[in-house]
Amino acid sequence: MRLLLVMLSLTAFAFIIPTNTGTENEVIVWQKDRPLTWDDFKGKPAKRFAVASTNYDINKIIEQVGKDSSTVEIKAIFFCNKSWKKQDWIDETVLAHEQKHFDIVELYARKLRKMVASKTYTSFNDLKTKSDSLYAVIDKAMDVYQDEYDEKTEGSMNGEQQRLWNKKIIDQIKELDNYSSSIMKVGFQKK
Repeated sequence: MRLLLVMLSLTAFAFIIPTNTGTENEVIVWQKDRPLTWDDFKGKPAKRFAVASTNYDINKIIEQVGKDSSTVEIKAIFFCNKSWKKQDWIDETVLAHEQKHFDIVELYARKLRKMVASKTYTSFNDLKTKSDSLYAVIDKAMDVYQDEYDEKTEGSMNGEQQRLWNKKIIDQIKELDNYSSSIMKVGFQKK
């Protein structure tokens, strides 16, 4: 029996995507019709018993448009050079499992967009402070959900649970389709 254990690499990152387009900082922004491929996993495998590791974050950029509004961009991103696979052990089942980790990032990016959209703000600084707090809450919740996903699916080894989680994650993303756009405009209200 072949034992596959997929470990998840969870790392907190800054909120900005590096602007350098070199391969060192290569990222993929989540898109509905652009699934991950094994070629996207370009990092050096860790020396531990794991088949693959997906490295990701939710990227949040706030730009002031004028004195009365800002734009907020929230994206689910995948870090190619920090995500890795062990070539001799990978298969499509493991890739599908890793894709769901990235899909979970999009799910939580949508939850963050919804939370940001539901609040009122009086200024750019108020927006930044509140959205940073919301990000911290979402980031912790996402980490818990990612761990639960790995635990329940046994890192893709429990096929029945993997199928249930595949549907659950996709259904939850669809429930938040109103928050699929990564960019929103936020107006400020006077006190």
